[in-house]
Amino acid sequence: IPDEFKKDFIIESGFSYGLDFLLKYSKTRLFLWGVYSYGISERWDGFDWYPPIFDRRHNVNLVGNYLFGKKKDLELSVRWNFGSGLPFTPTVGFFQGETLPEGINTDITTTNPNEVSFILGDFNSARLPTYHRLDITVKKRFEFKNKTQMETTFGVTNVYNRDNIFYVNRVTNDIIYQLPILPSIGVSYTF
Repeated sequence: IPDEFKKDFIIESGFSYGLDFLLKYSKTRLFLWGVYSYGISERWDGFDWYPPIFDRRHNVNLVGNYLFGKKKDLELSVRWNFGSGLPFTPTVGFFQGETLPEGINTDITTTNPNEVSFILGDFNSARLPTYHRLDITVKKRFEFKNKTQMETTFGVTNVYNRDNIFYVNRVTNDIIYQLPILPSIGVSYTF
């Protein structure tokens, strides 16, 4: 009997490789940063090669900050992120599962199964749609005479309200999305 069938766990192996390209520009009040990443991850479980759930082939981050005012106490930050779809295991079919409530004595000609079971496709063989979102943050810093500081922050996550899929419920087929447009306000005081 092969070890894979005797053990309670599987030791996996695999590889990851990729490239990053980074551009950065910085001046007195302006900071721009852009990065593109290309990566591949594969795992071997003893039977098949498959992409793990974090295998994102393409990723782009663009960040910009600008400081306003004589004291540079007002900051505008913008971040845009794009990512290709992550792998998932697709559903290829359904069937009514029989629970056999009385074990081998269950009369399957009179039972009425009410559970839905799934036939799954190849492990992590499909990809979710691409992901992207825009976040904007405005920070204002106040300095007081007693050398204390207060910083107020207003931000909006997912400014254009992109429907980025988190997962799909296999039973109901409902799509569960990640964060919708999400404003936030914060205040911090340093003394």
